[in-house]
Amino acid sequence: MNHITIYTSEMCPYCIKAKKLLKMLNLNFEEINVDNNFDEMYEKLNEKYNQKGISTVPQIIINDHYIGGYDDLEHLYKTKKINEILK
Repeated sequence: MNHITIYTSEMCPYCIKAKKLLKMLNLNFEEINVDNNFDEMYEKLNEKYNQKGISTVPQIIINDHYIGGYDDLEHLYKTKKINEILK
């Protein structure tokens, strides 16, 4: 089973697009809204995935692989490389 985490903000259009793409692929995900704790998300992702300079949402993790934002997710989907990460 896949484990997908997506860090989002309430009014972020790219977050909405990312969730829509994941739903289209019939993938379940855990959504963590960071409107009130962006710094905590930044510290966690930087510590675990060495991702310095994160300043936007969404931030997407699939099966413990740091994906990045919506554009990165869309690229994986269009090139079919997302299948390599999914179980």
